[in-house]
Amino acid sequence: MKDLISPKQTFVIVAVMTFLSFGAFFMANVELPLWSSYVSPVNVVLFSIPAFWATRWWLGYRDAIVLFLTLGLLALVIETCAIVTGFPYGHFGYSELLGYKFFGHAPWTVFFGWTPLVIAAYAIAARVVDNSAIRILSTAVLLVVFDLVLDPGAVKLGFWQYQDGGEFYSVPLTNFVGWLFSGAIAASILEVFTRVKKPLLPAPTQLISSAFFIIFFWAAIAFFSSMIGPVFIGVVVLLSLSAFYLKFHYRFDDMIVLVDEQNTALATAPKLAAHNSETKLHRAFSVFLFNSKGELLLQQRALTKKTWPGVWSNSCCGHVMLHETVELAAHRRLNYELGIRNVKLRMALPNFRYRAEKDEIVENEICPVFVGFSLSQPRPNPKEVHNTKWVEWNGFVNDLRDPANGFSPWAVKEVELLAKEPKFEDFLTGLISGSVNRQV
Repeated sequence: MKDLISPKQTFVIVAVMTFLSFGAFFMANVELPLWSSYVSPVNVVLFSIPAFWATRWWLGYRDAIVLFLTLGLLALVIETCAIVTGFPYGHFGYSELLGYKFFGHAPWTVFFGWTPLVIAAYAIAARVVDNSAIRILSTAVLLVVFDLVLDPGAVKLGFWQYQDGGEFYSVPLTNFVGWLFSGAIAASILEVFTRVKKPLLPAPTQLISSAFFIIFFWAAIAFFSSMIGPVFIGVVVLLSLSAFYLKFHYRFDDMIVLVDEQNTALATAPKLAAHNSETKLHRAFSVFLFNSKGELLLQQRALTKKTWPGVWSNSCCGHVMLHETVELAAHRRLNYELGIRNVKLRMALPNFRYRAEKDEIVENEICPVFVGFSLSQPRPNPKEVHNTKWVEWNGFVNDLRDPANGFSPWAVKEVELLAKEPKFEDFLTGLISGSVNRQV
């Protein structure tokens, strides 16, 4: 439950929900102007961004794009089929409020509007259901529940209309049967996709983020339109999504990547639980940061850390997230641990690998080593860093030759290798002489 949502994230969520509430109030009480046909499509795309962001970290950019393309095109095909034939949703038609319509039928925004809901429903089913057939059915049912909130408000605002009206706030029951059908197809595609791709991360709760805001918005529309049924269902859905998030949430940077000796990703595991007396080999990195005097920044690890608490070490070290480059990981942690940004890093030891043990806790890492230069003074994050100091390099190297030096074992080994590396000596000489610029 620790650090589920940071204060910054809380502020953003509250701000977005407040903005959506104001938007819903005016949309429910004021006739939509002609220019809303430009605003509404933008809003649909914006709603989809959090889901794509989460899918990118779950599957990687390439597979996330492939999945969104597949589900988006499926949505356009099914919607067009329904408009032309009446199957599977019944006869209906879109207004001009959602943007350009392909072949005069389905607007392009359908591509972005349906996909985040499908992904959210499948993410929930994937975490709570083991049987694939029940998982597909559960995804389809969840999509119907989402639509019970969404469709009445959309019809009320004139985004689309059913030819003969309907029993549920002008929406026919055939529409919801159609959502069962299309949802089952989408869930089947997701089931096949995940079986083939075999994601190394469990379906993250962040996949429901777009759906949460979409449901909130349409529940607000229903509230300001005095539609009690969709409001009640919306509140239940939002509470359920929140409970799901709290129960199954993990942070992407709290999952380490387990690898073989060739650094091929095999699995992921929670960082704290994975570090024990038999810690498996995983991805990491180290950074040695220097100032204009050629001094090295050292950090004393936070006293609350599970591994090597209170021990002095190199400037920064950490783990690499799945689908993240080691250099991006180094920049991310420099900012998080020390508040230092915009440092251009140079790879010094690309193949460093070590194993160390302290207090029955093992570190076992493939750990590339970077060097960099910064004029910034550190602003330590107390959750990660207890203290910092700048030291003269050669004196530090001499200190490490004492077996009782007390520094982290990886820093000792890394310094030993760096001191023998000609490229590092050239870098350090250039730094002291002033020939190395601020960006290395």
